[in-house]
Amino acid sequence: MLCLFLLGFLPSLLFSAATTNYADIINRINQTFKESLALYEKGAQEEAKQVAQSAYFELFENLEGPIRINVSGKKSYAMEAEFVSIRKLINDGASVAEVKAVMDNLASEMAEVLPKLEKGTRLIGEKGDDSHLKAVEQTPEPTLDIKWKTLYKQIETKYAKALNAFEKGDKEETKFLITSAKFEDYRNGMIETAVRKYISKWRDSQIQQEMGRVIRAVDEEIHTKEELKEELERLKSNIWHSMLELPTDAAKLAVVTVKEEAQEAVKEDFTPVMANLKAKLTEAHKLYSAGDAKKAMQLVQNSYFDIFEASGMEVKIGAVDSNLKTSIESSFSKIVALMKNQSTPESVLSEMDSLNTQVASGAEKLSGSDSPWSQFLYSLIIILREGIEALIVVTAVIAYLIKSGNATRLNIVYSALWSAIVLSFVTAFVMNLIFQNPGESREMLEGVTMLVAVGLLYYVGFWLLSNAHAKKWSHYIAEKVSESLSSGSIRALWFTVFLAVYREGAETVLFYQALIFDAKTPLGYSMLAAGFGAGVIALIILFFLLKAGAIRIPIKPFFMITSAIIFYMAIVFTGKGIMELVEGKVFQPALIEGFPTLTWLGIYPYMQSLILQAVLVIGLIVGSLYIMIQAKKA
Repeated sequence: MLCLFLLGFLPSLLFSAATTNYADIINRINQTFKESLALYEKGAQEEAKQVAQSAYFELFENLEGPIRINVSGKKSYAMEAEFVSIRKLINDGASVAEVKAVMDNLASEMAEVLPKLEKGTRLIGEKGDDSHLKAVEQTPEPTLDIKWKTLYKQIETKYAKALNAFEKGDKEETKFLITSAKFEDYRNGMIETAVRKYISKWRDSQIQQEMGRVIRAVDEEIHTKEELKEELERLKSNIWHSMLELPTDAAKLAVVTVKEEAQEAVKEDFTPVMANLKAKLTEAHKLYSAGDAKKAMQLVQNSYFDIFEASGMEVKIGAVDSNLKTSIESSFSKIVALMKNQSTPESVLSEMDSLNTQVASGAEKLSGSDSPWSQFLYSLIIILREGIEALIVVTAVIAYLIKSGNATRLNIVYSALWSAIVLSFVTAFVMNLIFQNPGESREMLEGVTMLVAVGLLYYVGFWLLSNAHAKKWSHYIAEKVSESLSSGSIRALWFTVFLAVYREGAETVLFYQALIFDAKTPLGYSMLAAGFGAGVIALIILFFLLKAGAIRIPIKPFFMITSAIIFYMAIVFTGKGIMELVEGKVFQPALIEGFPTLTWLGIYPYMQSLILQAVLVIGLIVGSLYIMIQAKKA
């Protein structure tokens, strides 16, 4: 019944609501741009910035998911960056013509993707109280080719040296280093050519004009190191986002020598960033406590753009720990959602404390993210994290076959296991081939796979539970030995093992692919291999321990314990599956304020996942009572 329910639930979740009018959303964004530009022309700079910002938070977020699915993740990411550029230009007092040029360019890009949105998949979602939870829907950054990474690192290094030269009062050296980054790395490294060929001449012109303006401003307009750093961070952000938008094969244009040895790392001190962010959040909390929720929300949003993102901290944390980056962004949006819902100042303060703690954790990770031992640790954690859940299900099925006298049918497990592993590699390859950013498609694939797996786990769990109440175990075992397994049971067991392994397999392959790209050196590759090998050995040892323990358990407790594990996994998969669909931007979750998050149980404070989990629990209770009653009658 649950399997049928899920098969009916997913299509209705995705397609049954009213059709989204993408053209209307785009028209409203363009109208908001006109209002913002009119205010800016009148000199109302702050109001113009807030109106332009609302176009992103209140309108464009409804387009991000569909653009990722029907066009590409990189296109969505690049368009998001243009909203940031518009806001930055207004904030810096740029000319009306400059602001209008970026707005017009973004408008033309939206018009370009509109036909694809109208013909493609429509993702319909329930609008909850946390409609601004932007970060919950974020996905890991696309992986850059090592050539582009090397060029970006060279630009970053020269900008860091330029800051040091400026601090010492050597403006000529400062200008020389920035100019060197422009000509030797951006132009001669062929970033310029790639941007003009694959994105637009306008984008390249915008970047180079900004470079020239910063070089000229060193003499007169820029007076402090902080001002120069802000300008250079903006330049780096524009270059980075443009690189992310480039197709994979664009890397063949890059002219750069990728050194085998580890390159000199330019360590940045994010202490000032954390202090500035904490001060702004404290100020926002005071405004909210005083009753000015609107200004408080604006200040939190400004802190995200002007401090966390503009400092480059967001991108760097995402490269080391994409889950932490997503969690940090989620906290920013949750603070705004709490304020919008008129929550208590104490609730808002608690989320702000959580955000500060996560940012500090991110800064700590950045301090040693390039060490060989950290690469070993990342490799070890990934294989253990992704393998243990699948191992529990596989072990339970193997132990069941042995205890029921069907050890000769273990080929069911091995067939499903190897099929899932092979298909995981195939899926990862296809994702990289078809999707420019495999992260978005992976979220949806994993979400759907998990929810289908829930149906099978539920079926197998009740099957085991019903056998646990059988009276004559010796007769039952003899019957199993003589009759073996039915074809239906074989298929159920095969698919249970297959989905348990496959749901994590493709993600594991892509994670290791990203680690390999970042390793760069022979020592790094060796440490990744060592971490993977250590993790595999640990999983093998754990498998034999679990298998031996399960086989020694008396038959009736074994069936009870195994069914309990299966039902536990079903509950966890349900919560995680729903959250994968959220991260894939299928719908926005409805926040239940104050509800705890228990990741080990798959419990998240969102209405959609909790309702489905409640249905499963109620079904489990009713089903268990029914089985007990039938067993007593027998």
